[in-house]
Amino acid sequence: MIDPARMKKRHVLILVLVLIALVVGVLPVLAQESVIEGLEGVRSAAVSAYNDRNWQSAAESADSYVASLEGAGLPLAGADFALVSFIGGHARYELWKADPDNFKYDYEKDVLGAMEDSLHILQDDPFFKHNVIGTAYFEKLKQGHFQDIALENAANWHMFKALLSRAEELDGKDPAGKEYESLAKYVLLYINRAFEMARHSQVPDIYLVRVREAARLGFGTKYDDRFAQLYSVVGFDNGNVRAGVLWQIGLDLMNGTEPDTDEVLSTFDEAALAAHGRLQRAEIYRQMADYASRQDGHTYKLKAVEYGRLAFKLDPSNEEIQMQYGTSLHVVSYAHYNSGRFKDALKVAREATSFEWNGDEVAYFDLSRAQANFGDKINALVHAEKAFDKARRKYDGPEVQPFRQNYANILRQFGLGVKAKDVEVTAEGS
Repeated sequence: MIDPARMKKRHVLILVLVLIALVVGVLPVLAQESVIEGLEGVRSAAVSAYNDRNWQSAAESADSYVASLEGAGLPLAGADFALVSFIGGHARYELWKADPDNFKYDYEKDVLGAMEDSLHILQDDPFFKHNVIGTAYFEKLKQGHFQDIALENAANWHMFKALLSRAEELDGKDPAGKEYESLAKYVLLYINRAFEMARHSQVPDIYLVRVREAARLGFGTKYDDRFAQLYSVVGFDNGNVRAGVLWQIGLDLMNGTEPDTDEVLSTFDEAALAAHGRLQRAEIYRQMADYASRQDGHTYKLKAVEYGRLAFKLDPSNEEIQMQYGTSLHVVSYAHYNSGRFKDALKVAREATSFEWNGDEVAYFDLSRAQANFGDKINALVHAEKAFDKARRKYDGPEVQPFRQNYANILRQFGLGVKAKDVEVTAEGS
């Protein structure tokens, strides 16, 4: 039998439970709405700080925004979240760059991850976003001495994506305009970074296509010659990108405003060791010899001989290499003689006359002086005359005089004063 009193109590209890459930369900909604209303101010603060380049404040506002979403059980989604997430990631990157030792965040999660999360949701302004993200990957890769292949791939992908996005934006616009010039500068920046990565990469040859595709975007701009050079150099040594990149880096260092001589030479040396082709390696050593020969200090003159010798062994028929090698030997022999190191002068002069080269009259000049110093009459006279004959067939006037005088001096040294006078008289009558 049903008890009406008990049924009434049960209905009251059910009603109370329903009311409690409604209240419990409404409270979180009200709380979430309150959080959402407050987030607008945080978002505005993040944007304002970001525009003012106040990285610390921008990062803190982004932190607060994400913490509020997570605390209220709201999803990390939507355009506003994407905006603030990118701001936070970029701001944290700038803080890391300014002081990496005191960086309090997780770089992978709070810098790279935050910006990647943003880009997955909102692909607006692709050039800017990909550029910033690519730079963040690149700088982290650089800090680790280019040893992380995953960072390398991500850095290249985002930077190349930024480049293509900008080129697409400019499609149909005047190639002579300022916007295209800015694009060309970005392409140069991209290639410069690609060269740094290729220099250390486990798979450097993949940059052959990447650099050439980038260079094509710069053709037709004011930097045409530079792009043509970069396009060509990655194909150096049959597409041996590492060797070509190292050679170009060395050339750029060499032509800088205040080049570090040892850094230039060590970079060229890396390029030579990386080169596969005999002639290509010889050309790098020739460049090294030429550069070292133009530096002050006897040590660099000796290095010029060393590099010239290496180039000559690889490509002995190359006239430029012959002349570079021979000239370097002449400079060292001449310096040895003037410093009283006569045995060294003789040894180097013999090496300089062991092959023919354009300008070897100076080598025979050196050899004759050194031989005369040791009393080697016959050879000294033969080589002094040979130096003189080569010089007078090649030069006119005062340029011949040192060779003429050297010959006359050696003639007199060995008691042949009459012939010495004839040589000098011939000069006066000519």
